[in-house]
Amino acid sequence: MKNTRQNIFILMLTVFMIGLSACSSGTFNSNGWQILVNKKNNTLTIKQNDLGVVVQDAKLAVRDEAGSFTCLTEWTLQKQPGKMTIQTGQPKQISWSFIADSGKLGIQCTEVNGVLTGVAPASESRIPARVKSQDNGVMYNALGFVSAGNIYSLFDRETDILIRFPEGSELTRNEENARMMDVKLPTRAGAGITLIKEYYNEEVGLAKYQKTKFTPVYKPIPKRFDRAPTGWSSWYCYYMTANEADMVKETDALARTLKPYGLEYVQLDACYTRGEEANYLDWNKEAFPRGGKWLFKYILDKGLKPGLWLNAYGANYKKPAMADKYPENFFLRNKNGNLSGACCTADKTVVRLDYTNPDVMKKHLMPMFDTLVNSWGLKYLKAGGWGTWMDYYEKNKSQAYDSTRDSRTVYRDVLMVIREMMGDDNYLLGCAMHEVGCGFGLFDGSRTGGDDLAQWYPSKESGMSMLTFFKSLFGANYLNGICWWSDPDDVQLRPPLTMEEAKTIATTISLSGQAYVISDFIADPPPKDRFQSPIHKKIVTKLPPERLKLYKATMPTRPIHTIDLYPYRCEAVVRPQPASFPRILDLKVNAAAGMYDVAALYNWSDEPAKKSLSLTQDLGLDPDMKYLTFDYWNGSFLGVYEDTLSLDVPVHGVRALVIHPLQNKPVVLATSRHLTGTVSLQEVTWDETLSVLSGKSVVVEGDPYSLYLFAPTNLKVDNVNASMKGKTEVGIKAQPGAQGSFIRIQFSGEGNELVWKVKFKKQS
Repeated sequence: MKNTRQNIFILMLTVFMIGLSACSSGTFNSNGWQILVNKKNNTLTIKQNDLGVVVQDAKLAVRDEAGSFTCLTEWTLQKQPGKMTIQTGQPKQISWSFIADSGKLGIQCTEVNGVLTGVAPASESRIPARVKSQDNGVMYNALGFVSAGNIYSLFDRETDILIRFPEGSELTRNEENARMMDVKLPTRAGAGITLIKEYYNEEVGLAKYQKTKFTPVYKPIPKRFDRAPTGWSSWYCYYMTANEADMVKETDALARTLKPYGLEYVQLDACYTRGEEANYLDWNKEAFPRGGKWLFKYILDKGLKPGLWLNAYGANYKKPAMADKYPENFFLRNKNGNLSGACCTADKTVVRLDYTNPDVMKKHLMPMFDTLVNSWGLKYLKAGGWGTWMDYYEKNKSQAYDSTRDSRTVYRDVLMVIREMMGDDNYLLGCAMHEVGCGFGLFDGSRTGGDDLAQWYPSKESGMSMLTFFKSLFGANYLNGICWWSDPDDVQLRPPLTMEEAKTIATTISLSGQAYVISDFIADPPPKDRFQSPIHKKIVTKLPPERLKLYKATMPTRPIHTIDLYPYRCEAVVRPQPASFPRILDLKVNAAAGMYDVAALYNWSDEPAKKSLSLTQDLGLDPDMKYLTFDYWNGSFLGVYEDTLSLDVPVHGVRALVIHPLQNKPVVLATSRHLTGTVSLQEVTWDETLSVLSGKSVVVEGDPYSLYLFAPTNLKVDNVNASMKGKTEVGIKAQPGAQGSFIRIQFSGEGNELVWKVKFKKQS
């Protein structure tokens, strides 16, 4: 009898445990995936070992023909190795399968219209992404927490893992928490969540371009700077002829004209070490009689930050910086025992150092940078030399102090010392090197291509021009804001470039978020006869006032990062050569004025052309909405569009379009201050009860400031109130249309803080 009772108890316990497994909340673990089931709330949380939460508050639903969702309840669970099944009871009996392997969590159901809905973490560290297969001739960038109808992936910056949801998934920003995205995933056959690990090294392919055993390890962009620099460089103005007087007058002009618009850095390029008596600390006395420390202080006193080009892999042989003479084993010689000039320096007095000798670091590099940074006030370093030291070392390493060292490792050792000496507050820019990735984690930014020039086409094949600039910008955009801030080389807008070409250049650099370092004559240029090269003489032209305005409307850089995580129509190499340029560059924005797009519509041809833009296919905007379109450079409202725009675009020109969704309230379309609409506007609020649109703007003192608004047909401007320091003048122009009014309001006054209110009256 006792055994019978025991057997009955065991049987009942077994039945209970089976029922518990099938019916209660639980956890499913397999191949790095974890699914937490909350039967009480009929929700799931999907986690992955490397990523943490991938989707939370997930529900199982079906979508009807009208697009409405019905969530399913009364779940029962069954688990087996590598698979979990959920059977729903109400309002429909549907079976859902979750199949886990290391690279994918398959999610399928027996209902053709089955959908998994939930919320996905998507903050600064996990960003929307597109992959190479989605290339539609449009390049996507992001400013703020954005989304689009044709973005199906998230990239986790910390782990280098791409999270791919099924094509046709919907990822939209959560209205209550912008750091989350509402997701709707179709659960058709073959659907699921796919992970691509080692995305940049393996999928993008950085690892396969290495020339030695060194392999770069993906590193997310350092957090020292939240955006690329905005500055001026002497190189494409003065080349090797720059002197103290040039730098003083340019600094004065920059402080007066562009510093109020966000320009920060003034960088002297290679020139100051000309001659045997000059080195990185003792500058050429004829050109810089008061030396570098004096010049840096002059720049700092003007409220700007001094920068310098310097090839740290070389030093003056006869007069080095930190001693009367260096030991012979401080220098790297070739197999014949000869010294070799360091790349790109003013002359051959600067020769290659041997950094396999640790004393070169201790007795030369560290004390030199201590002087430059801590005594002189260096704020920005362009670490020049193109990485050619590595090539030279590989060919002549038998002559080195320690020939067992790998060239890339030694190269990075030098960078690590420079990085430490520069500190977190000072910007370190790499020069283009042999391998993309050699400077990850150390550089704040890096050059990504060759030298450019203030002309559209090169004078000879493979020569310099602004096409080089575009190749670098578009070809390396996939790194920008992800691994470092990409530097496509210096921006130039002066003649012989046309005004339309200048607009194309200024628009592109502004919407890319890449380094905005200009090299135009802001002060009066020197006589042309200072230069020997006919090409250089051709571009010795002061920047015309109307082109200075282009700089003022596009500076400073914004914290923009790429969405398209692939080299645009080229290989992942140091000097990218895209097969073609994008027909559209689309910046998706989430800022004070709302969520909107700023799109550059290009004409790369040599003839005027009509170009089209599809709001839905090209930009991934909602096909069920209408959109307001503003032509920024022309200051004109183009109208309300549902899908396709067709516009005339001049030769080598651009139409910069600001595109907002049409709403039943006033919309701030743009401001005169910045193309992206994000520099001046601090707050925008609509009070429906009072019919008041109000906001705060930071403006440039003395520069009239315009707001461009659109109001629906039932609203008309009643009055505008504005307060600035002192008297504030307001001008209003309204242009009524069939679907509403385009309104320009201009403010003038003293100070740089503007508080404004626009009172509307309702019309029947």
